[in-house]
Amino acid sequence: MKYSLLAASIGLCFSGQLFAVTYELTELPTNENTKHTYILDANESGTIVGRSTELFNLPIDVSYIDIEDNGIKSAYDSWKRNLELRDDTIDFTLEQIKNENVAATNADANAFMRTFLSSRAGNPEFQKLNSGISSSFTATTVDEQVIFDANREYTNNELSRSTVQLLTAVASDGTRVGWATAPYDKVAFKKNNEDDDTIFFQRAHSSRAFLIKPSGEVMALPAKYTDEYGSYSNATDIKKLDDGTYLVVGQSAVSVEKDSQDRFNDNCKGEDEPVAVCAWELQNAGYYDLRAYQWKLDADFNVIAAETDELGIGLTRNDDENRIHVSSAMAVNKAGIAVGNSQTREGDDFIIRQRAGYYQGGAFKPVVDHDKGYESSRAVAINDNNVVVGYRMDEFSVGTNSNVKAYYYEIDNAKYVEIDSFYEGSDMYVTDINNAGQIIGKAEVEKNVASPRSEAFIFDKVTGKLDNINDLLPCKSAEFPYDISEAIKITDNGNIYATATKTVNRKDALGNNMKDSNGNDEFESVAIPVLLTRNNSGEPAQCAPDEAETYERNSASFGLLSLLAAPLLMLRRRKKVK
Repeated sequence: MKYSLLAASIGLCFSGQLFAVTYELTELPTNENTKHTYILDANESGTIVGRSTELFNLPIDVSYIDIEDNGIKSAYDSWKRNLELRDDTIDFTLEQIKNENVAATNADANAFMRTFLSSRAGNPEFQKLNSGISSSFTATTVDEQVIFDANREYTNNELSRSTVQLLTAVASDGTRVGWATAPYDKVAFKKNNEDDDTIFFQRAHSSRAFLIKPSGEVMALPAKYTDEYGSYSNATDIKKLDDGTYLVVGQSAVSVEKDSQDRFNDNCKGEDEPVAVCAWELQNAGYYDLRAYQWKLDADFNVIAAETDELGIGLTRNDDENRIHVSSAMAVNKAGIAVGNSQTREGDDFIIRQRAGYYQGGAFKPVVDHDKGYESSRAVAINDNNVVVGYRMDEFSVGTNSNVKAYYYEIDNAKYVEIDSFYEGSDMYVTDINNAGQIIGKAEVEKNVASPRSEAFIFDKVTGKLDNINDLLPCKSAEFPYDISEAIKITDNGNIYATATKTVNRKDALGNNMKDSNGNDEFESVAIPVLLTRNNSGEPAQCAPDEAETYERNSASFGLLSLLAAPLLMLRRRKKVK
């Protein structure tokens, strides 16, 4: 594939604009078989790991599906009605899906089956699909990284596309870590009191941490606790230390507590489903006792057992507690201080929500105070100056965040500071901090809308200055069609790896360009990875004024004279980061 690398210093079509900018943008390669590509980490040398989603032409097995079942018939009727409401007609039948395999050639049939199977993701009697893939790439190349997925007969001896695979971090020498699930097997099982076999889809493990050597060899990282149903582990960060050894952090199963074991004994008898399927269902609901964990490896990637162990948790188990407890590590610095989240206890109350903190000396040390049971917080990164960054929020129901506030915490000074966002009420998520104290992430830029749009920010801890990164780029135009939605990684020299949105030809489920009823091309916005290179000699561009400001930017405060002169200004000057 040929990739076009676009620098932000290209000519702009508007007169009066400046060509030099604070950051220059390079569009990074994307996988041509997917819609969206995201960066998860990068090192100073430009080795990047990420994830691409909405893989085209997923392999769909229909051999076991009963098209007379009310579930799929109802789904088909709903799909047909929705098309008719748009003055469109359905162009496939369930019989064609079953007998002619049109899901492999008809994009609408493929999309229908993907939606149908997605709605039954928790049912082990239906094929499992995942449209995301892991990628390793540089500024000019991108390669899919297959971890534990494997060819299966039910997908015509191609990859099962049933696994979740995440490359989460990359060390200075290109060693990568992450976690992945096992591929699903298709098995026939005879239920009690039934004459015919039922098809089930089962897998060997739910999540396993791994490391990829610079040579490309994949090695699994051992969990502290293992069992015949896969156990659980993940790796979230890696550092190559000055002595040539490696430190990896993440999470590992350490036991199966009594509540989990009782549920297994009561339900997993191999009567109405395979025992491995029953174990998978229990794992989805929380099965293992999980701890923040670290692996220490020598220069030849041998695990050093004496320095490989759990990092701690923010509570002590009571004698009458039989449920699982959870802590996790998300990042680590060269001093070996890991940050992450843990359940904690306040007095006699058990706090379910996760709390941000760091691990040191086998103990979890919180960095955020929680006053209410629904409060939650995360620690996501730490630099080599022992500054932790993350965010806190109200989490009334698990996974639903509101009132999100970013913070940094200086371990050496026990100093906690919340970062003011673009406006009061703008949810702000931090993703990274470099050793210079520059903090990046994303924050909401729209007020009073149901789903506010977010854009990338950079905050300088030293100066206290906050900027919308889009204000430090060329003005948006046909030649520069980018919006930076989230900043992911910032290097020590100030370069930023980020996610941008860009309008491209819309593609269907098979990867074909789509056209409307008049034969015109359709378009859609997709996520792409970009590199923003700092231009210290550049000045922010001058852009035509927006029709309406989305918000009054904190970084663009004007004095009285400026306000009086505002009606005379035909150009909005973008602020400069010093």
